Amino acid sequence: MIGQFNTAVLAIKDVSDIDNETKLFLYANYKQALFGDNNKEKPSIFNRVEMAKWKEWHSIRGKSNEAAMKDYIDKVNSLIK
Repeated sequence: MIGQFNTAVLAIKDVSDIDNETKLFLYANYKQALFGDNNKEKPSIFNRVEMAKWKEWHSIRGKSNEAAMKDYIDKVNSLIK
């Protein structure tokens, strides 16, 4: 699974025009796959981008690393086909 995940990480770089919702999904699942639950301090509400990223990652708290990798891979595959 790690090999497929690494391939997906590289493949997504070639995809253009990804909407923000998808970017947040990929970001959160990437972070969850590599680092587990979000233990970062909540950013300022005035930093909208960092707050959105933090919230998305925090929303999948408890998801296993393997499940996050699978969701990331599946989403990338749906974008490149």
